[in-house]
Amino acid sequence: MSSNVIRPLALSLSIWALSACQSSSDKKQNPTSAVIETPAAIPVIVSRVQDTQEGGQLTLSGSTESETTVNLGFMVAGKLNRVTIQEGQTVRAGQLIASIEPTDYQLGVTIANANVARVQDEYNRLTILKERGSVTPSDYEKVVTGLDEVKARQQLAAKNLRETKLYSPISGIVARKGANPGEIIPQGQPLFQIADIQPIKVRVSVPESEVGQLRLGQSAQVTIPAINGTYTGKISLIGAVADPASRAYSVKIDLPNPKLQIRPGMIADARITSTRRSKALSLPGNAVLRDDDQSTYVFVADSLKKQAFKRKVTIGKIFASNVEITSGLTPSDLVVTGGQQKLQDGASIQFNQSAQ
Repeated sequence: MSSNVIRPLALSLSIWALSACQSSSDKKQNPTSAVIETPAAIPVIVSRVQDTQEGGQLTLSGSTESETTVNLGFMVAGKLNRVTIQEGQTVRAGQLIASIEPTDYQLGVTIANANVARVQDEYNRLTILKERGSVTPSDYEKVVTGLDEVKARQQLAAKNLRETKLYSPISGIVARKGANPGEIIPQGQPLFQIADIQPIKVRVSVPESEVGQLRLGQSAQVTIPAINGTYTGKISLIGAVADPASRAYSVKIDLPNPKLQIRPGMIADARITSTRRSKALSLPGNAVLRDDDQSTYVFVADSLKKQAFKRKVTIGKIFASNVEITSGLTPSDLVVTGGQQKLQDGASIQFNQSAQ
């Protein structure tokens, strides 16, 4: 074979090999040439928006207060020599709280006893003379009156001695301690405060338009944010007169407080079911999700496209496990109520059950 024939043949082979390499490289670099996999459909549960008559729920804010609060002080003056309690401590009825130096009052009892003994002897002597007719009625009346007087002073001295010790009249917690040993205490000054908090009460204000829906003994759910707890209580008082400024009525709810964790003055949120019923669009509460900006939304299912689309909604009242939808949905919409946490806007879905 001549060199003139070989050269064109070699050139053709080189061009073919270069084209093949270029084509292979283009296929690797061009992503559109790869096969696109369709994402798997996400299984969901859907329900139709309900157009129902629902009972309302009142959400009210208030604060806790004690069942009974007692301010304690001494009925006699003196020097405080003992205090047995601290603020926040629990006490029982009849427990010693504090005492005053009793020496002066012990001496008063001794003097009173001596006076009674002296006048009693005089009374006994004149009684014998009266029986003999040797004493005038006026003299005898004076000794009788004198005996009554010294006996009354004896009782007063004994009472003052007892008043040097202060006891708690109720069980509860020490809400205030206003004195320490060594202080001179005046008569009648409130020094300590004991609060009975078993049960504890929650006071809320109910609007005039809603107070007629409440009744004594009605159940209420109360949340105490300070201790992150929710409790069930009962309405124990419905005010008879509205506040002139707010036109709201005071309502008290009794809460059990066995561990005494709930203290007076804590903020409380009460939820009370109203007997008034209203027409509303409602959904199970778990169907409603929140964005980072706290806006609320749901996923609406398109049964023809087999896709779920994100839609913003506005929620209203709470009806037990359901919530009221005030805007964003219509009764004909299918809403994802199961599996919605796995969805993105436009995600493919498959129905795990028929719409309710």
